[in-house]
Amino acid sequence: MTLGKKGKTVLVIMAAVACFILIKYLIVSDEARIKRVIYQGKAAIEKEDFEGALKHVSRDYQNDYGLNKMAIAALLKRLYAQFDDITIHVEEIDIEIREAGLGQAALLTWVTARWGEEIGYIVGSAENPSRVVFTLAKEGKRWRVIKTDGVEPEEGLWL
Repeated sequence: MTLGKKGKTVLVIMAAVACFILIKYLIVSDEARIKRVIYQGKAAIEKEDFEGALKHVSRDYQNDYGLNKMAIAALLKRLYAQFDDITIHVEEIDIEIREAGLGQAALLTWVTARWGEEIGYIVGSAENPSRVVFTLAKEGKRWRVIKTDGVEPEEGLWL
């Protein structure tokens, strides 16, 4: 069976689209991958997806407050138990690859949530956003958060 002119044209278009998709997903910059981690983590927290949020945190997570991945898990559980309708606002984000396998995402952010009938800020505010810096390490092919600066561990949990 031979392809007609229209069949060959469709085949060429399909091949071009397949190449575009393949290149788009194979040639993604580390900056774009880090940004994707930040926004996927943001979406997971807003959906109260515990596993989805924690998958972006490294086993080696350690911050200046002495928190590790298990402590972050406990904080997330408390956050989900205490608040509803968590919304993370990101005003701007700056991604920097510091050295091979190490990057930073600095962002201005504030977080709103509902507790009972009240709605308010639990981190920063629209008028005075918090500057949060995530340090990420490349673990295999994935970027994971190894440290967070700019938000105290109990900020927002004791209103």
